[in-house]
Amino acid sequence: MKSIAEFRGSNIDIRQWCKTNVEARRMVTARLGRIEDKFFRLIPKALAFKPIDDIKDFVYSYVLDEKEVNIDVLRENVRTYQDMERTLDNVKKRMKKLKKIQELYQRVQERIEKDRMYEYFLKRSELELVEGQLSSLETAKKNEEIRLSQAKAQLEMLQKERSEKQEIATNIRVELRHNQEFVALEEEKKELKRLRDKRQEALNEETELKKSVAQAARDCESLLQTMGAGNTSRYSAAVSTEMSQSANAENETGVDFASCIREYRKKLQTLDGDINVTEIKSLTDDVIHFKQMRYGELQEEQAQLKIRLNQNQTEWEKLSKKINKLKRKKLTYPSGVELLVESVQEEFAGIGREIQPGVLCEMLEIKDEEWRNAVEGYLNTQRFYVLVEPENFDIALGIYDRLRREKKVYGVGLINTKDLEKYDTAPAGTLAEVVTSQNQYARQYSNMLLGKVQMCERYEDLKKYSVSITKGCMRYQNCVASAIKPEVFRVPFIGKNAFTVQLAQAEEEFQKLSETMENQEKKLSDTKEILGLLSTESDVDIKYRLDVIATLRMLNKSIDKCEENIRKLKENSTLIQKQLQLDELEKMLRGLDYTISSDTEKIGGMRARIQDLVARKQTLLEKQITGKSEVTALAADAGERLNSWNREYKEALGVRSIEQFQSEYFYKLPSNKRKYNSERCQIAKDNMINAMVEYKTEHDFGAAASLEGFPEFEAVYERLKNSELLDYEEKVQSAHKAAETEFHEQFLAKLQENMKLAQGEFKELNKALKGIDFSSERYEFQFMPSKKYRNYYEMIMDDFNVTQGESLFSGIFHEAHKDVIEELFEQLSVSGDNSAQALDEFTDYRTYMDYDIKIIHNDGTYSYYSKVCEEKSGGETQTPFYVTVAASFVQLYSNNIGGEAAGLVLFDEAFNNMDDERIGGVLEFLRRLPLQLIIAAPPDKIQYIGPAMDEVMLVMTDQKQSYVEEYHNAV
Repeated sequence: MKSIAEFRGSNIDIRQWCKTNVEARRMVTARLGRIEDKFFRLIPKALAFKPIDDIKDFVYSYVLDEKEVNIDVLRENVRTYQDMERTLDNVKKRMKKLKKIQELYQRVQERIEKDRMYEYFLKRSELELVEGQLSSLETAKKNEEIRLSQAKAQLEMLQKERSEKQEIATNIRVELRHNQEFVALEEEKKELKRLRDKRQEALNEETELKKSVAQAARDCESLLQTMGAGNTSRYSAAVSTEMSQSANAENETGVDFASCIREYRKKLQTLDGDINVTEIKSLTDDVIHFKQMRYGELQEEQAQLKIRLNQNQTEWEKLSKKINKLKRKKLTYPSGVELLVESVQEEFAGIGREIQPGVLCEMLEIKDEEWRNAVEGYLNTQRFYVLVEPENFDIALGIYDRLRREKKVYGVGLINTKDLEKYDTAPAGTLAEVVTSQNQYARQYSNMLLGKVQMCERYEDLKKYSVSITKGCMRYQNCVASAIKPEVFRVPFIGKNAFTVQLAQAEEEFQKLSETMENQEKKLSDTKEILGLLSTESDVDIKYRLDVIATLRMLNKSIDKCEENIRKLKENSTLIQKQLQLDELEKMLRGLDYTISSDTEKIGGMRARIQDLVARKQTLLEKQITGKSEVTALAADAGERLNSWNREYKEALGVRSIEQFQSEYFYKLPSNKRKYNSERCQIAKDNMINAMVEYKTEHDFGAAASLEGFPEFEAVYERLKNSELLDYEEKVQSAHKAAETEFHEQFLAKLQENMKLAQGEFKELNKALKGIDFSSERYEFQFMPSKKYRNYYEMIMDDFNVTQGESLFSGIFHEAHKDVIEELFEQLSVSGDNSAQALDEFTDYRTYMDYDIKIIHNDGTYSYYSKVCEEKSGGETQTPFYVTVAASFVQLYSNNIGGEAAGLVLFDEAFNNMDDERIGGVLEFLRRLPLQLIIAAPPDKIQYIGPAMDEVMLVMTDQKQSYVEEYHNAV
């Protein structure tokens, strides 16, 4: 035997029949009976035996061919149907939303209509109320006119009586005027009246004087109590400094403020006796002067005290915030440091990078507390430098520069931590040696700063080094020695204990400041009280009212003298009799005058009331005209609804008064019927507008979301309802029908046909296997509905052809297979690679069945190949293989289109590991089939295979050449 290359080399004259594999395949299939290309897939599988592991895959490969079901038209119809259905659903959704808008609009209109009715109720009730008021006014006017007429008659009678009595009194007065004693008496009476009036004025002024004296006395008493003895009182505490200076000035002039106040109080207490007004006025002037001077001094002290208190309040608030931060383990830094740290953190977060800028002092620890003050003092503001990683420095620097341009941050250090590796170790004897850090950059930077500062125990050693420092914070640098201010290192910032120390310091300072502020507030309160005592209002009033005391004394003397003169003049009996008669007449005249005046006033009131009633009536008449006009206009607008409005009005009014009706419907708080209706109207309007806005947003509609824009929404609803809805329903029905027809004819029918043919092939295969024993076993191929797709199988194999005249999507068939149909339609309408793979599975008729081989034993028992394949030996698994492969070739050749096919089957190394009984059974089965067998097998199988074959050829080799010879059985 030669290789293909050797064969071609030794036979160069052989004509090449085919130039391509496709052409060769076509020639071979034509020569073998114009069979399908499946031949080229089956031949290699028959030659290369492979145990059956998955029966379904084996059936797919060897028994059942893939048969295409073209569903392109069906998919298009389904998509069209679903698109139309979605469009119809969208139209229905739009109509539903528009219907809701329409319903809300109707609610709004109903509420508006009800409000118009309430407006009619209001105007009508107001008109009826005005008409009722007009009637009441007319009655009141008539009654008032009757009373006026009666009052006028009564007044005329009184005036006549007065005229008569006045005439008698005049005659007596004329007679008395010719009497000198009477004239003198009259003059004395006039003088007495004048003096008494003047005394009353003086008494009133004396009353005010006594009030001021009482207030001034109380103020003096309080002042003397506050001044007390020594300098321990509130007064001396409040004015100690300023008062001492003023007191020195007073002592120089020989005047003492306390003595002055005591004398003033004493004089005020004896004011009712015989006093020297000039002396008291002088003393009052001194008191006013002293008080004004003290008042100015205390006001200045009060102002200074308020300033100090405000300053302390600001410091108190700062300390309070600082303590709160320290309790949260946060130190308080200069504002620029905190702003830079926050800005860097925010900017980096904005670009998606989470970093935490650090402050140098928080990253350091001091190992030797004795050198803490030296480290804190030397670093000073360098403790607050901000530190970021080297890769973040440039961005942080840009942020710092922006803050500088915005004039927000100055003087804050931003550490560039790049290239600090050389400072990884702290030099011995330097401040860096007592400082450590878990952050390598902070440690390296502190080594750079403090590694040049030599620690000295004695100040005498400072000059030995260029830069040095002692524990007491004496620093030597640039040939200059200087002491660091304690304020620099008093508050520690370095290390984890800095929080604790700062918190203790802050709380102590906070306590002291609180006590100071409490004392200042008390001093401020005392000062305010003393300022009230130093008021000179009462003293000034006393000064200008003191003269009334002398005036009263003089007036009392004059009145006594005048009364004595009148008493002497009245001793004449004739004069007395005439005078008594005149006094009686004058008394009667005064009574008549009072009555006439009162009646005249009453008549004036009556006339005013009548005029008021007339004016009110005129106003009500105007209201009546306006009300009638408004009610008429509302009634005209109501049209046919007026009768129902009037009925409702009468029912609503009932037995209630108009005022009660108006209160309940229009004025009662917090709610009334019209207000309730208005609120419901506004709610409905808001809901309508919200629904309109939602519709506009979802459907890109341009109408205004308002009552005025409703007609456009209504027009769309009517168009959808009367035109587009019907059109789309018709299109959906048409698309539905087309999809149903295609689904029925091109999908279900084809799948059912293919599945029935497949079942027929299995039956034919089982028919050929019937009666053949394979080593005491017989085989029967099983097919059954797929466990996974059983519902689909039942739908496909359902006798749906009987349902002619009925839709697959309604009736019994649809009810039975509704879920399966919907899932299939969903799969048919989906696009994409995954959906294509799923469609291939759903359109393959083989998908809907499961397969197995039933092994029937001689004792009548049976088992299934799928259950025992892993336990069987090689021979037991080969038998189904040969049976199935042979069946596949029979199927292939029976489907030829060129007459009788060759029926050629090739097996290589056939029947390995099979016993003679199984080999015989397989050969008997194969001989029953319309096949030509070419079997290649090892020599030890010749005794089993040879008798069943028409011709046996032996292939031999001597390692150089191969030989083929015919074999004949000698028996």
